[in-house]
Amino acid sequence: MTIEGTAIARITGEADVELRDGRSLGFAGLFTATRTTPASPIAEAAGCALVETPMGVQIRTTDSKETSVSGIFACGDVARAPHSVSLAVGDGAWAGAQLHRSLVWPEG
Repeated sequence: MTIEGTAIARITGEADVELRDGRSLGFAGLFTATRTTPASPIAEAAGCALVETPMGVQIRTTDSKETSVSGIFACGDVARAPHSVSLAVGDGAWAGAQLHRSLVWPEG
């Protein structure tokens, strides 16, 4: 495997990649991933820390899905990569359980 550091200028044909330095690379197929940002500014407005990842901007969370603001939890695509419906559903279930735990057994 070779990692190409040159930026892509455009994709042409079925799977041909033209690089910004003028080179063209042909492939049998391409897999792409989009970069994402939260659709709402509410987390940032509430003071939640954001983190830049290879997949885009995400809300920083602990293992229990709590953000940098006590009592605010985040899950799914906005708080984890890779972006996947099944992973987001599981992440939501875990965040809900942790939120419930924080309400039933508050710390301190």
